[in-house]
Amino acid sequence: MPAGQSVHPRYPRVFSPIRLGPVELPNRFYSSPHAVPMTIGAGKPTDDYIHYNVARVKGGCSLIMLTMTMHVRGRSFQPSPYPKQNLAAFRALADAVHEAGGKIFGEPWYFWGAVGQWQPLSPPAPALAPSVAQFSAYERGVATREMSKREIRAMLDAFRQSTAHLREAGFDGVMVHASHGALAEQFLSPYFNRRTDEYGGPLENRMRFLMQSLQAAREEAGGKMAVGMRLNCDELLAGGYDSKDAHRVLKTVSASGLIDYADLDVAVEPNQLYLGMPSVFVTPHVYRPYVEAVRSAAGKVPVLSVLGRMTSIADAEAALESGVCDMVGAARALIAEPELVKNAFEGHESRSRVCIACNWCLAAVYESAAGCAINPTSYRERVWGTESLESAPRRSTVVIVGAGPAGLEAARVAALRGHGVTLVEAREDLGGAFALWARLPGREFYRHAIDWWARELERLHVTIRLATHATAGSVLQERPDAVIVATGARYSPSGRGSYRDFDIPGFDRDFVHVPEEILLGAASPAGKVVLLDNEGLHTGVGVAELLARRGAEVEMLTPSFGPLSPRVHGAQETRPIMERLRAAGVKISPSSYIECIGDHQVTVSDVYSDDGRVIDDVDAVVLSTGRVSINELETQLEGKVAQLFTIGDALAARMWAAASFEGHKFARYIGEPDAPDTVSEAYFRPDDPMFQPVASDIPRVSRAT
Repeated sequence: MPAGQSVHPRYPRVFSPIRLGPVELPNRFYSSPHAVPMTIGAGKPTDDYIHYNVARVKGGCSLIMLTMTMHVRGRSFQPSPYPKQNLAAFRALADAVHEAGGKIFGEPWYFWGAVGQWQPLSPPAPALAPSVAQFSAYERGVATREMSKREIRAMLDAFRQSTAHLREAGFDGVMVHASHGALAEQFLSPYFNRRTDEYGGPLENRMRFLMQSLQAAREEAGGKMAVGMRLNCDELLAGGYDSKDAHRVLKTVSASGLIDYADLDVAVEPNQLYLGMPSVFVTPHVYRPYVEAVRSAAGKVPVLSVLGRMTSIADAEAALESGVCDMVGAARALIAEPELVKNAFEGHESRSRVCIACNWCLAAVYESAAGCAINPTSYRERVWGTESLESAPRRSTVVIVGAGPAGLEAARVAALRGHGVTLVEAREDLGGAFALWARLPGREFYRHAIDWWARELERLHVTIRLATHATAGSVLQERPDAVIVATGARYSPSGRGSYRDFDIPGFDRDFVHVPEEILLGAASPAGKVVLLDNEGLHTGVGVAELLARRGAEVEMLTPSFGPLSPRVHGAQETRPIMERLRAAGVKISPSSYIECIGDHQVTVSDVYSDDGRVIDDVDAVVLSTGRVSINELETQLEGKVAQLFTIGDALAARMWAAASFEGHKFARYIGEPDAPDTVSEAYFRPDDPMFQPVASDIPRVSRAT
């Protein structure tokens, strides 16, 4: 708080102090535990991981909570305090967070067992669980093995050792994880725990492992660390525990004096695959009714919660005012905008990106990557932190053609660095393909990302020319020092795609369309519609739902086993999308492809056999098979400007995270004397700081005032 001001004028509850045991916090917004693939070896935190967390503290978060593994048999890419050799790295992490003004808690848990065996770095040993279960979220057909009492004691010892190492490293708190299918929750659950000894049966017995874990944490904390519990309020599983059971657990634990705080949420497999990180299709604050049903059991123990899709400080203030919790957390909101809390405190909420719940951050983790679709600096703070963006050595005149994510981010960064920027867009609105996706059913929230870029470009005085078709001549008339071609891609009108890279006979008939025509209103297919989707992403299913809701009879063909790719599954969108398609009446035909299009007739083949069929009386065909780059301007401008970069889908059609990444990356090169001559050179140059391990060795490229 500024001197002399005791109550924040807009958010008095968020910016009020709170005590969690021995830990005093200046505000009530925390970074909740989430997976970040930034470790090496046996879970050793890297410099990138330290910079990532420090950025959230500098951005106003009072508390960083970190998920981590606690046993060698539960290894993943997550940090692990269990091995002694990781202690120095954990100490460096805690010191950095403290130096930035924050507090740091750890959440060691056994990430294995009945709810999942997705552990790429773990030894090939059987998954341990309270009981034998034919259930694994990520690897079907894998059974768990019931833990012996000796193994239970070993797991408790591992948690104790992990907690001791966290205390030695200077961590301020520890949390026992009894949600998201963690081992402590599995013991609580009658669905997973079918033991007949003192660890199974009645709830009091099923609580034993949790209570012993908390007792170990309390003993190792020694009064110097806050001790808490993360509890699932309702498993939402037939045969699992419900809110009444969770209420009893929380009441017992709170009365025991073992915890200083309770973190409440909802999610366990299989419903975690759509509730664990609620996507854009799930109602914001979806956890709230479950937390409300349990909250009173905490008594005077402070209650923390993420509530599900918390995107703004205003929402956090409302939650605190209602009394549903005493402290509010978020992960994705802070991935999208590390300075969310700081901006709200200073009255600059409009400067904050709004997480659009696309879940690219989650899908990327499942691919052992990391990234945010709308904030390319997230996870790259060591190199691209706010301190790294300084004024360019000389001011350049920059023309950027195309106002999708690539062009918008390039314009923003170039303007921040002090360049004079003109952004040219052929359509009448900003956003490019992103704006089209925001017209898909259920994805309207995507507009928030485009609106943020628009506000930033206005603030930075970027010249924007909409409904303007750029030619080589019109671009050169601006006498640019640098040109960025971000003209995007279009759907192949001939049906070319990754499954079959050749034209579908009959593609040129007048009743054959591509998604852009429908989303831009140039075509309105009705009646009997056949849609071929070769991508398995969001466009095909979105257009199918859109047409069906308008009254069309839609059959969706896909060469895959189902309409959605693993990437969509990783984004936890599979269940809501399938529910929406079924509700709209879309017929899905897997393992199918169009052989040819006749006179209102479509010949379909089975991709795994010689079987085929004919669909008659077709009123329209939609081909959502693949996108083709629009980059003619690159060839026309080659050799005519000092710097020329083709980026985003104009370079190669990909996911939008690549577009915003390249917009940011190549805008940093404008006006730099050692800038690469081509995009390819930029990606493969050995001195790229993105791949240098030591932060102090990284040259700064920086920011306009």
